Amino acid sequence: MLFASDLDNTLIHSYRVAEAGDICVETRNGKKLSFMSPKTHGILKDIAARCAFVPVTTRSLEQYRRLDLGVKPKYALVANGALLLTNDEVDEVWASETRRLLNVILPEIEPGELLFDIRRVDDFFVFAKSGDPQQAVKYLETVLKDSAFEARSVHDKVYILPRGLDKGLAVKRLRERISPGYVVCAGDSELDLPMLEIADMAIIPETLVPRGERINVLPSKTFTSELLGIIREMVSRPQATRFVDPKKST
Repeated sequence: MLFASDLDNTLIHSYRVAEAGDICVETRNGKKLSFMSPKTHGILKDIAARCAFVPVTTRSLEQYRRLDLGVKPKYALVANGALLLTNDEVDEVWASETRRLLNVILPEIEPGELLFDIRRVDDFFVFAKSGDPQQAVKYLETVLKDSAFEARSVHDKVYILPRGLDKGLAVKRLRERISPGYVVCAGDSELDLPMLEIADMAIIPETLVPRGERINVLPSKTFTSELLGIIREMVSRPQATRFVDPKKST
């Protein structure tokens, strides 16, 4: 079984909501940025030992490599799936295929009232912060009209992505490469929807509007712990590759 999961706000959380006893999994310049609960940290180790756990993140390569999740996944999809890491090494064949599939030049976006801290992410897409992300997306839709790019927002972040660069395509490509028997995907944002829609089973928090079939919707407050409880049950009983009722999971 392949368990493809988003990271931020799905398996890990910000220092802003960290509680006493949480385990720091990311630092930058000495500052603690991201955390996991001890329970999540332990269960993830158990799951990763029993199935193919694949992080699927919009983080850049540098941002992903700052993380120490307590496990070392054989595969990881970063930069929204543009890059595949195999044993933490960039798969150059995959990267070349991504460039060929996209074949676009990143747009130049100027900072202004709606967008700031604009960055290029591994030369595949553009990231910015915004005080009004929804309005920023509306503005970018006019700027990017009829172009090869689209704008998406997640919380206070705005992404300018080549059309077609999404987590769903990335998981499909990986599935073709390693041929897992069953694929479960988990995520919490709009950027996760493409992979959730192509999964054999998807798991989301109640804050994300479900699309498609075979979806488990979990309470947002206990999303991570219940998500990993379901996955642990599935990998403990591999024959149970089926829709799991979260109310009956342990």
